[in-house]
Amino acid sequence: MELVDLSRSYGNFYAPAFSVRVARADVVRDLLVPVSQVEVDMVLTAASRFSFTLSDCYSHEEQKFKTGRGDDLLDLLTLGAEVEVCMGYGDALSTPTAMLGMVTNLSTSFPETGSPELVVSGYDHGFPLTLGANTDSWRERTDSDVVKQIAGFYSLNADVAPTTEKHPQIEQNQVSDWEFLRTLAERNSDDDSRSHYEFFVDPGGVVKRPTLHFGKPRVRSAPVVRLAWGEGLLSFAPEASIAGQVSKVEVYGWSVARKEPIIGRASADDARPKSKSVGQYLNALARVPGRAPTLRLRQPVFTQAEADKRANAALGQKTKKFLKGDAESVGLPELRPDCTVELANLGEAFSKIYYIEQATHRIDGGGYRTKFKVRETNL
Repeated sequence: MELVDLSRSYGNFYAPAFSVRVARADVVRDLLVPVSQVEVDMVLTAASRFSFTLSDCYSHEEQKFKTGRGDDLLDLLTLGAEVEVCMGYGDALSTPTAMLGMVTNLSTSFPETGSPELVVSGYDHGFPLTLGANTDSWRERTDSDVVKQIAGFYSLNADVAPTTEKHPQIEQNQVSDWEFLRTLAERNSDDDSRSHYEFFVDPGGVVKRPTLHFGKPRVRSAPVVRLAWGEGLLSFAPEASIAGQVSKVEVYGWSVARKEPIIGRASADDARPKSKSVGQYLNALARVPGRAPTLRLRQPVFTQAEADKRANAALGQKTKKFLKGDAESVGLPELRPDCTVELANLGEAFSKIYYIEQATHRIDGGGYRTKFKVRETNL
C-alpha cells in the first residue's frame, strides 16, 4: 500500500487520537483524567509493553490521586487491571486496538515544583507465561500440539502453525512457559525463508481476545506500506555486519533406531538470495579455500529431518542479523511485528523490503510517531 492511500484514510495524519481503557472505563472520557503521553512497544518473542502518563490528577488538599469525578484513582488502577490501548487518527473511539494487557507497574515522583504525575505501565497477556518455572513432559506429540495446550492453559486463543515432526519425548525442565516456547520456536524453521518460527501475543483482531501466534515468520508477505525517505520515512539507520556470521551449520545427533550418527547440514549459499549472500562474503575472507566458517552443534536430534530443520533454524538465527536497521516514520498503526515494510529512496543497497521485528508507537505533545526495528528478508 502506498503512503498516499493511508494519508487519505487518516486525514493527512493531522489529528492523532488514542483511547486508553482500564477495566473498560475510558481514562479520558469516563474518568476525566488527562493523559499526556501513551506508548506501546510490540516485539517478537517477548511480552510487549505499554505505558501512559496521567497528569493534573493529584489533589494537594486530600493528598490523593483522583479522577475528574472525585474517585480515588489508585482504587481503579490496581495491579493486574485489564487495559486496552487504541491508537490512530480521527475519532478516538474508533481507533484500532494496539494492545490488550494488564497493569504491572505504577510509579510517580513528587517534584520540587508542580504536581506529581502518575505513570502506568504493563505488559500484554504473554506476561503471565514469563513468570515462574515449570517442569512437564509429553510423549509422541508434535511441538504444535504442546503449544496449543500451553495457550489453552492461559486462556489464550491459539494461531499455531502445524509442525509435522512427532517427538518420542518433549521435555520442559525448570523454565518458564515463555522460555519453553522459545526453545520450541528455535528448533522449527521455515524451509523457504530459512527462519526459525516466531511467537508473540496480539489483541486478536476484531474479536479482541488475546491470541498466541506461533509459526513461520511472514517474511514473504506483501508489505503493509511503502515508505520513502523524506516522504513518511523520517529516518533509517541500517547496519550490515559479518561479525558472528557463519557459512555453514552442522548439527550432530544419534539415530537410536539405526545406531549411527546423524548430521544435519545447512549452507548460506543454498538460500539463493537476490543479493550477495552471507556465505559469499565469508568465503571471500577465508584464508584456506574450502574452509568456510562453520558452526557445529551437538543437539538431541533423533531423525535426519529434525537435524536438517535444526541446522536451518540455527543458520537462519545467524543470517537474520547480517543486515538490520532502526527506522522512524509518521505514526502508522499498520506497522507491527511479523509484517513487512518497503523502504525506498535509500539507494540500491538499502531500498528493499524488510521484516519488522519490533515496533514502538508513541503519541504525545509532539504528535504520533512509530519507531521500528527491521531485518532484511532476502538472506
